[in-house]
Amino acid sequence: MAELSVDEAEARLVLDWKNPLRHGTYTKAIFRPAVMRANRLYPHAAISDDFTPHGLRHTYASLCVAAGLPMFEISRFMGHAKPSTTETVYAHLLRDDHTTAMAALGAMAAPTASNVVALRAN
Repeated sequence: MAELSVDEAEARLVLDWKNPLRHGTYTKAIFRPAVMRANRLYPHAAISDDFTPHGLRHTYASLCVAAGLPMFEISRFMGHAKPSTTETVYAHLLRDDHTTAMAALGAMAAPTASNVVALRAN
């Protein structure tokens, strides 16, 4: 599927949300081909072969910490039973000042492609 265009891959992809999506199936059939296609179309992105859906989960949680969201809320987003689990994993991020990095990310928030739709107004 990595060789297909985005439209061709989307046409072949059928997700049945009534059945559980197996992690291995998702990674092999959807995530990995998408990473390979992104690297082919945007070589400067250079997404590592080691990058996984779980890496996206850590990225999301790290950005939440950097944005200053309360740990209790992040814990709920992550599905952790206890906020202490979230604090244990991400405590090292609490010591740093993320102001500059968050400003840089905010500057990239404006959609630059015609197929990007804003989920909410700023």
